[in-house]
Formats: sequence, structure tokens, C-alpha cells
Amino acid sequence: MRDLLRRLDDRYPTLSRWMGGRLEVQAPAVGVSVGVHLALLTMLGLVTYTASKEAKSELTSQMVDSKIPDFRNIEVQDIDKPDAPLVTKAAASSAPTISSIGVEASGPMAPTVQTSGTNGAVALAKFEIKRTGDVMMPSAPQLSQSVSIRGTGSESAGDVEGAVDRVAIEIVRQLERGRTLVVWAFDASGSLVAEREKLAKHIESVYKHIKELDKDQKSDEGGLLTAVVGFGQDRKIMTPPTADPAEIIAGIKAVPLDTTGVENTFATVSEVVRKYNRFKDDKGKPYHTMLIVVTDEVGDDETRLEEAIATARAGKVQVYVLGSSALFGRIEGRMNYTDPKTKQVFYNLPVRLGPESVTLETIHLPFWYDGPQYDYLDAGFGPYALTRLATETSGIYFVTRLGPGRVSFDPNSMREYRPDWMSTNGYQQAIKNSPLRQAVLQAALITQQSLPGQPALSFPSAEGPEFKEAMKENQIVVARIEYTVKEALIPISAVSKLRDRETSRRWQAHYDLIRGRLLAMRIRCNEFNSACAKMLKDQPKFKNPGSNTWKLVPAEDINARDPQAKIVAEEAKRLLKRVVDDHPGTPWAMLAQRELKDPFGFKWVEANVPPRPKMNEMAAAKKKAAPAMPAKPVEVPKL
Repeated sequence: MRDLLRRLDDRYPTLSRWMGGRLEVQAPAVGVSVGVHLALLTMLGLVTYTASKEAKSELTSQMVDSKIPDFRNIEVQDIDKPDAPLVTKAAASSAPTISSIGVEASGPMAPTVQTSGTNGAVALAKFEIKRTGDVMMPSAPQLSQSVSIRGTGSESAGDVEGAVDRVAIEIVRQLERGRTLVVWAFDASGSLVAEREKLAKHIESVYKHIKELDKDQKSDEGGLLTAVVGFGQDRKIMTPPTADPAEIIAGIKAVPLDTTGVENTFATVSEVVRKYNRFKDDKGKPYHTMLIVVTDEVGDDETRLEEAIATARAGKVQVYVLGSSALFGRIEGRMNYTDPKTKQVFYNLPVRLGPESVTLETIHLPFWYDGPQYDYLDAGFGPYALTRLATETSGIYFVTRLGPGRVSFDPNSMREYRPDWMSTNGYQQAIKNSPLRQAVLQAALITQQSLPGQPALSFPSAEGPEFKEAMKENQIVVARIEYTVKEALIPISAVSKLRDRETSRRWQAHYDLIRGRLLAMRIRCNEFNSACAKMLKDQPKFKNPGSNTWKLVPAEDINARDPQAKIVAEEAKRLLKRVVDDHPGTPWAMLAQRELKDPFGFKWVEANVPPRPKMNEMAAAKKKAAPAMPAKPVEVPKL
């Protein structure tokens, strides 16, 4: 024991001094025990920290495709041979610890944090995938420095018309400080054509409302001036400072369409502030400047967020944003676009709408069975970078557009779930100090890849060769899903005992939903394999003469051979029900309820499925003999 303490003294003299001198001579029996344990814990922490530091990572939100085994080589007869138990018992614990591999973490996963970006700029959180054996683990976040929150964040305005009154109120508040210059900066991309036209029709109402609210007539005699700027890849002043509403409307309507698909939003903010923050009229009278950005995307130059914030605050310019709701836990959304010239409709074009947080904090896992997939949910808040730009400059992000056909959530009812609009330095510190939050981000990253949807649940007669081939194809699908789910469960299961220490409602919901959904999918994959293995072994015949198809349908019974499968299934249900009960009216509750919609087990039923209609043979022959000339491909617009 003394040899061990002497080595610790030599290796960690700071620890020795902290404990009051050399451990080997000053620690009594109890002190020795405490000292050894503290020393060992310190060593474990240092080992974890060192390993993490060696993983020189960069923090970003991205889609990843992990390297996985070649599932095509899996034999069908191995379909129900689990490679690891679903549950093991933790040491010194009478309750089972549910895990994808049945292990407990020996210590916290300490992150390595570094400043990234150019000129202190912040990007979305980036992770690098580090593989340890077959375990895919993201390294820790690297986040840049920033300042503290000042503004109020997002506010729901309903639509552009609904934002008119609120914008007018904010302008009148600026007028109370003195002469005011309002600069409207309009995103010139094609996705915002309709919104620009709509706002041009209502801009006169804004200024009429200002007149009504301006009891002291501070806007008269040049007290209120307005400029209009259009921006995309570049910027253009459409209307120099003026008091004439007609010129303002004409400037908005004249914003040229930018077809590059690039929105340099934050560079525009910096340039507008530098140009107008010391504005004086022809008589030399100074003006306070406020900037209103109208856009429906995050922007493509988020690395300049810090520069935009610093420039606006130095110039004392408040930045307001009229924008779309961010997508809950997603970066990219989809929208339909009608070309204003050709009137051709383009469907599902990609647009960057989120996420609402610094980085992706939720898993991306398709649901099985019929029903809403909830791929796109409005978060009820603006995207992180734009919301923080407004917040840090004492402005407001007005949520003026909600996704058509998407479920939306009122930010007023979700205040306690609002994202961390803190500085990225504050965010990384919160993550660094919380193994649970680290695990959430790791699981979220692992699932951000192109996972297949549910496997086919209909099969031909078990007596024919097509049955075995169809089963093998779907086994590959399930194996691909199961592989990713098991990897995501590793960090999540390792911190299960820390769940009740988390105080944030948002992170509690994150953890419970992620663990519940991953466990539910783990059981579904296991049950699918078990049901297929049983069918292969028994090869039953149809009882009904009209039947031609075997179908797998949801069932309550858990039939897998692993005796702990039922325990895991009950734990998944418990977690998901807790999300529904504890977080009603939130995206987390909606996703948990969707997962609970169908039981986790399977059973076989026979059915009659009409064959697909065949193409008329003569029509097929004619088509083959005279193939149509391919049409010239239409260039897809960039939004």
C-alpha cells in the first residue's frame, strides 16, 4: 500500500499537497483508504481526459454514415442468435442494468474542448467519429467563445401579418430614444419571393400603425427613416434612407431574385451595421439604427455569427429577425417552390431551417408501421444562430412562418424547454460538466445517418424459395438498424444512474425519449429476428385456401429467447410513458406517444393479397420498340 501511495506522490504531487503532505506518511488507516480511492478516481478521470484529448476533434452537426459490417454475408439461420445479452446485472446492485451490451461505464466520458472557427466564429457543433473496436463514439465538442444572453429569444408572431403590430411597437420604442433609422434586410432567395410580396403589401400598415402609436409624433419631420437592402450571395441597397412609404414599398418589390442559393446573412448584418450605425441625415442629425432581417433560412455563413454579434453590439444596433420556425432536432427541411417565371413546381427542395439548438440533441430514428413519421416538427423556436443573434443584440426573433402540414408547438407554452441560447462557451461547459448530456449528444450523432425504414412485413408462402430470399433481404435491413441502435445505446445506458441528477426539463426529456426509443427499437429488431427464425424452423402451411401471404403484425407478447427481453421492453414502456406524462404538449411527448402506438412484439397471420396488375403486353412491346426521347433535364433551383 505504501508503495502505491509513494508512486502516487511522485506521479501526482499536486494531489499529495492537496491532501496535506506525502500520502505514505501522513494518512491514517481511514485516510489511507479515502486517499487511495480519491487517487484512483483521479487517475481514472485523467486517463479518460487524456484519451479524449488525443481524439483531436472538430464539432459540427452533420449526417454521417458509419462503417458497418457487410450484412449481406449473414446467414438466415443465424437470425435469432444474439451476439450479446440485452441485460446484465451491475456489480453491487440487485436490479438489472439495461444496456445494449450489458456493461456499465467505469467513469464519466470527459470531453476535450477547443476553440474552433475563424476569428472566434462559432459553427454548429461538430463531432468526429472515433472508433474503439466496433464501438462508434463521437469525441467531445469544440466550441468558440461568446458573450452572455441579453434579449428575450423567440416570440411567436403567427405570420408576417401578425408580426406587423409587434414590429411597429419595437420601432416606436426605438423612437423614444430619439431619431431612428430602420433598415429592412430581405433575403433575396427564391424561397422568399411570396413572403416579400406579402410584406410589401403590408408595409404601409406597419407605418400607419407607428403613426397611431407615436403619440408624441417623434416620427415626423424625418424622425423616422427607412432603408431597404436585398441580400443573397452579395448585398444591394434597394432604397437609401427615406421617409416615403412608397419608396420603401418599391424597394422591397425591386429586390432581385438571387439564384445562387447562398445566403450570407451574418456578413450582411455586419456590413449593414458598419454602414449605418453612425448614420446622420443631410443636416448632420444622428440616428439610432435598428435592423430587421427577413429570411426563411439559417444562412450559409454561420461562422461569422460572432463577428455579426460583436459588430452589432459595438454599434448599439438591435437586430430583429422575421423568420421561420426551426425544425425540432433537424438541420435540413423540405419545401415546394414555384418558379415565378415558368410557374413550374419543384417539390421537396432542401432548405436549412435548423436546428433550434447549438447542435443536434435528438436521435434520428424512423418509426415502424403505418402512421405519421414526424420527420419534420416545428420546434416553436427560431434556429439557434439567428435566435442568438437577436438575443445577444437585445432584439427578438419573431417566428412568423410555421411549416405547412407540420405539427407546431407554441413557444409560450414551451418556455421551460427552450434551447440553450447561451454562449457556445457556456454550452460546452454545461456539456463538459455533464456525462449525461455528453451521452445524449453522442447518441444523437450516431443516429444521424441514412438508416433504412421498417423492413417488409409481408412474405410469400414459406414453402417456396422466394420466402427465404425475401427474409434474408429484410434481415439485412433489420441488422443495419440494430447495429446503429446498439451503438447509440452504449453511451446512453452507461449514464442511466445519473438521470435523476439532471435538473433541466429539456435534457430530462431528451434522455428519457432517446433511451426509451432506442430500447423499443432494440426489442423490435430482436422480436423480428425471433419471429423469422421460428417461421423458418416450422414452415407452416396456410390454413385458409385463399391465403397467399404471411404477414407480421404487432403483438403484445415478447417471444424472444433472451429471458431479459421482457424486462427491457417494460423499461422502454416506462420511459416513454414518463415522457408522455411529464412533458405534455411537447415534441418529446408526441414522439414518445407515437412509439407507444404499436406493441413491440410480432405474430404471424395469413392473408390474401391480390397480385399486382401486369402491364398490357402489347403496350409494353410498343414502349420497348419506340422508347420516348428523354426530355432535357430541368435545372433545379437553388433556394
